[in-house]
Amino acid sequence: MSVELPTLHQELIEVGTIIEAYGIRGALKVRPFATDPVALLAAKEIWIKSAPGSLVLSVKDYQVYLSKFHSGSVILELVGLTDRDQALAMKSARIAMARKHFPTPGEDEFYWTDLLGAQVENQAGEPFGQVVEMMDNGAQSVLSVVNDVKKQRLIPFVKAFIIEVNLSDPMAKKITVDWQSDW
Repeated sequence: MSVELPTLHQELIEVGTIIEAYGIRGALKVRPFATDPVALLAAKEIWIKSAPGSLVLSVKDYQVYLSKFHSGSVILELVGLTDRDQALAMKSARIAMARKHFPTPGEDEFYWTDLLGAQVENQAGEPFGQVVEMMDNGAQSVLSVVNDVKKQRLIPFVKAFIIEVNLSDPMAKKITVDWQSDW
């Protein structure tokens, strides 16, 4: 498949990491980055990116033959990957997908990757900074918001605090929160 890599890399979203081989026929055991790996389970095509710190950067696409959820991990069987040794060689590599292949989220549901880079302000219009990271503390998702002077705020991403999420313009994403500037 011939794809322009600069364009491709801008569209790829990492959705998991390969933690080990599964079985003897080349299946991969993947730790998904999302608590609900619906996008990964629905994937028909994935990209495998070389492991972080690898001396050789490689990105290769694979067709997904079978995917299933098993004990907190996703098991992937890929077309052309038929041997346990091939699967073991991919340990620690990252799994990525084109954003356009993600299932459409429901109302008031968002993919974390879409929230990154959004400007955050409270109802009074006071700017808090930009979403630089999303995390899960076990009870809920949390926005990590950093301003120009590197001050970080952790804001729970729950209805009680999130007033509005506007992602309609990718260059002007904005989240309005019910949060005081001195919290």
